[in-house]
Amino acid sequence: MAYVFKGRLCGLICAECREALSDVTVRLYRSRDDQNVTALAVANPKETLKLLSDEEVKAKAGSLLAETKTDADGNFSFTLDEKKQKYGGQAFEVDVYCATVPHRKPSPKAPEPRQFSVTTLQPMWRQAEGGFAAAWDYCIPHRFWCHFRSHFGAWTICGRVRVCDSGAAVGGVRVRAFDVDWLQDDDLGSAVTDGSGHFRIDYATADFKRTIFSPAINIELFGGPDLYFRVETLSGTALLVEPSSRGRQPDRENAGHCFCVELCLTEQPPVTTDPLPVFTAVGGYQYLTGINSTPPGNGLTVGDSRAFFSTLRLNGILSKKLNGNPMEYRFEVATTDPDGQNPVGWTVVAPGQIARTEIGIWEHYAPAFPGDPNPIKTKVYTVNGTAGPNELVASFTADGFVKVPQESNVFGAEGFFQPNGNMIALISPSIAAFGSVNQAGVVAGGSSTAGGQPLANDRHFAIRMKVREQGDVGTGSDAGICQHIAIDNTGYDNVQHHPSWAGFTDPPGVIGVRLLDILELQLNGCAQITNTLNVLFTAAHPNLGAVSLSMTGPGGPYGFTLPAAVAGEQFGTATPGFNVGNLQPCAYIVTLEVQLLLTTGDGVPSDLFDQIAFCKH
Repeated sequence: MAYVFKGRLCGLICAECREALSDVTVRLYRSRDDQNVTALAVANPKETLKLLSDEEVKAKAGSLLAETKTDADGNFSFTLDEKKQKYGGQAFEVDVYCATVPHRKPSPKAPEPRQFSVTTLQPMWRQAEGGFAAAWDYCIPHRFWCHFRSHFGAWTICGRVRVCDSGAAVGGVRVRAFDVDWLQDDDLGSAVTDGSGHFRIDYATADFKRTIFSPAINIELFGGPDLYFRVETLSGTALLVEPSSRGRQPDRENAGHCFCVELCLTEQPPVTTDPLPVFTAVGGYQYLTGINSTPPGNGLTVGDSRAFFSTLRLNGILSKKLNGNPMEYRFEVATTDPDGQNPVGWTVVAPGQIARTEIGIWEHYAPAFPGDPNPIKTKVYTVNGTAGPNELVASFTADGFVKVPQESNVFGAEGFFQPNGNMIALISPSIAAFGSVNQAGVVAGGSSTAGGQPLANDRHFAIRMKVREQGDVGTGSDAGICQHIAIDNTGYDNVQHHPSWAGFTDPPGVIGVRLLDILELQLNGCAQITNTLNVLFTAAHPNLGAVSLSMTGPGGPYGFTLPAAVAGEQFGTATPGFNVGNLQPCAYIVTLEVQLLLTTGDGVPSDLFDQIAFCKH
């Protein structure tokens, strides 16, 4: 008989700010002889919450009944069996093990995992199909939960923005948090309010302990940050500017790991019907869900682990106006660590780094004659295109912003511009010196590094969009950032193919390495093969996919067994999966096929091929 125990866990930052305990481990322990199970089961969990030491966790390991992970919403489910777990409905202890805490800002050093005990629970089992079922929801009180988060160096500000007089919620504005410091104030981060006016900012200890001398000297003269805030429109127009002295007042000074605040504006900001501009995708990949873009993710696509290359279509929601005024946008890139952390050197994507990009359609209702079957005339609108009878081109500002076309009267001479969400086609080889790897001296069957050149590595970047109102000369406001993307545009030179049979050399900068040869042809020229066949091959690329060898001819196709792959390479001598001596006398063709795990976001490169022929005697 099965006992199904389901539940949901959350933690309180403050009364109006709770977070799901996502991706944590829930552990159930059997009752132990030294416990007063009845007293523990009826106790309020507030009285039984306890942070456990490593020794305490080890001491109870032998009593572990079962464990499982929570999902993104903090939900979990156990199925406890009378035979497998020897469980019969009795009370158990509920613990939570955390490798980290939700929304914790990444840091170079991973925190030490911690575990806490919640309560001893006697589920209220009810009869269900095939057994019994029980449910349990619990939210960790803010005092304990914030203390627990402090062990991970996690700091959080939860708040709400309202209109002072009416109390109406203010959504769609940006809140910036600052810490008063001894030499320069620290920018702790920002967030945009939701429809109910709520916002959340997560930051780390290093964000307010750093100084102009960091990382050599990190210091905070007081225990916690001294907070003050700025509220602004998404284009940067100030709505509320608190002085830094506000952070030295008692209710803001030495803020704890969880801090909740109410901010109010003197009046409601103007409501706009325009959508908010935001960069969300690289080609067809939403970077928040389709790319491992959140540090410490690897920057590759989710599921098929592809790096990006060539020209990348950056897209999302492209609006015509910002705060009711004509909008303009540009992109910036920065290099990051291999895990996507520490972006440095933000640089503007210049017009010369952008390929022709269709950003929308221009429409005009203008029938050429009564009864014209096509009364609506259209043209494509592009960035970096060529103006002509069927194409209009958006212009750039001197500092690299694209001016979004503003035509908005489909019946007038100006026509109507309808954005399609595309922003720019980024020529990714232009954002870094990817270079090439010289393969001179590399032959089929050997490592691609045999010529003395190491295998190339992916490069790692962050990409963000900035927006501003036309006429503004500032750097704009953030409107979407892909924190980490892996890009590889490395070329390979002097890739020489089977000189013993119809040899050739690839053009410089070929996308990957694939080499094929037959040892017997190397040794005996075009001598016929009788009883042995040693097929030599080399495939190399930092994002190497599937590698296969096949042979066609009478009685085929024929297969081979390949040596195991190593990091970025697969090479050596293939073992025929057939008896060479039994092949019919004829001509045969061996084919090497190499997959490269790359994508432009909209397409993938064709597999690489190499072929060689021989005659069987």
